[in-house]
Amino acid sequence: MLGQGRLVEAGSAWISDMFLRPSHRCNLTPQGHKLPFGYHKQPISEMNEADPWIGVSDFNKAYIEPSGCRPAVFRGMQDNSLARHRWTDKYLLQKFGHYKVLTEVKHEQRQKFGKSLNTLGKFLSEYNQTNQYVVTVLPDEMRAEVLMPQLLQCGTFSQNLLELNLWMASGDTASQIHYDADHNIHCIIAGKKSFFMIHPDQYSKLQMHRLEYTGSNFCPDTNQNSVDLERETKLADVDYQWTLLQTGDCIFIPSHYMHQVRSYGRSISVTVLWDPTIPYKEENTCSPDPNATISQFNVVWNHKADDIFFDVGYATPHVLRSELLNLWDEWRVRVERSDTVGEDSGENDDKEDESGEEIIGIDMDKEDEEGEGWGYDQVIRLLFSILRWDITECKYTKAWAAMIAYGLDRNHDLVVTRKELERSTDLVLKAVSHFVDAPNLDHDMYDFCLKKQFYVPPEVVSDNEKKEIEDLGSMTRWLETKGYTIAASSVSEMFKDFVDSIKALVSGENSD
Repeated sequence: MLGQGRLVEAGSAWISDMFLRPSHRCNLTPQGHKLPFGYHKQPISEMNEADPWIGVSDFNKAYIEPSGCRPAVFRGMQDNSLARHRWTDKYLLQKFGHYKVLTEVKHEQRQKFGKSLNTLGKFLSEYNQTNQYVVTVLPDEMRAEVLMPQLLQCGTFSQNLLELNLWMASGDTASQIHYDADHNIHCIIAGKKSFFMIHPDQYSKLQMHRLEYTGSNFCPDTNQNSVDLERETKLADVDYQWTLLQTGDCIFIPSHYMHQVRSYGRSISVTVLWDPTIPYKEENTCSPDPNATISQFNVVWNHKADDIFFDVGYATPHVLRSELLNLWDEWRVRVERSDTVGEDSGENDDKEDESGEEIIGIDMDKEDEEGEGWGYDQVIRLLFSILRWDITECKYTKAWAAMIAYGLDRNHDLVVTRKELERSTDLVLKAVSHFVDAPNLDHDMYDFCLKKQFYVPPEVVSDNEKKEIEDLGSMTRWLETKGYTIAASSVSEMFKDFVDSIKALVSGENSD
């Protein structure tokens, strides 16, 4: 039985009651029915607590390498961080209030509510009176005030940091039961949070969104605040571990490890996510620094003050590169098969494959003459096939796809080859990720957003090239100088009205 004093510290009467109530009740209603998750039974144990200064190799051996990763708590890991001592509302407003942030409803409902855009300053002025909390990419300027856990400072872990997130609320938040695609360290900068951790061997008792073991997942039909155990009968048998994290504490949450989180009172957290698909390799010359901050390390996704996109949950460059190469190889096999069929039958085989779908979304008659790579139109169609959108209805989105094709075409010869995909830079692949993980909007709304706030990814068009476009007065003319003639039947009008947007980007002004 967990100690009563520790539970009272959570500041929530229901948590104390959860663990102090009798284990058996003399009625037919399932224990915990219509109560928050966790009332159905006592936790099987508290979380394992580890040395907050554990080295990366020891951490990997203890919590990553064993068959099935396991979570761990690190008490006081952020006690010496500047954020731990500075991040009052007044300080955050004065120093970081200009940053845009994303907010969600406190009691998470992923299937119903999306994210809202705000400035941190506006959020701070009203968050005690609203049902919103911040969950966004950590602004770059804030990184220098958060310590980097020593267990992430060396080897391949430090080389594959993906994303940093900021969480802030006035209290009473409740996540859905879910798991994330990446490993992460969740650190409490201010306040208290409880974590309910569910081992993968319990997943058969949960009603998850989908069965495949990829990406993130959650339980859309489970109300975390009022669990219907008469409908979800198996959930009554779900075992879990529990812990309360307080200011300065951190927890390791493994990839694909189900959990549910609640906060009490004003709380601020920072999470560090890293790639779980790359095994740990040691660096003999690395010496962890207990005073090193997150700002001293490279992270794939960033958040600058003038960013249009918020890089939360995007696919990583190396994963995208691998997927594009697989698509390219599949395309080549089918092209060769098509050529063989054409020779044998005396006719071109540009028909649909046996499944009735175009070959990976690309019309065979649009390939380059030599069949050695993808033409720009092919890349555009491929990207749209991933989105499952009608290419004829989204001229602004189409223009963005054309710029991505230009970025992938390193030789600028109008053909994207396998070698160019292999050599594609992380920056260009980030632009691809932005495209294929488009916001949860219908295509008309998304296209409208691009028109109003058009974003030419700086990853694919350099400052000098933007200047060339401005001087020519037409992006169409600029592409023609590169040898890409836009056919009237294809994308003849997709760059219309973009010159003003490009000028605005060059001058630093906001586009209308």
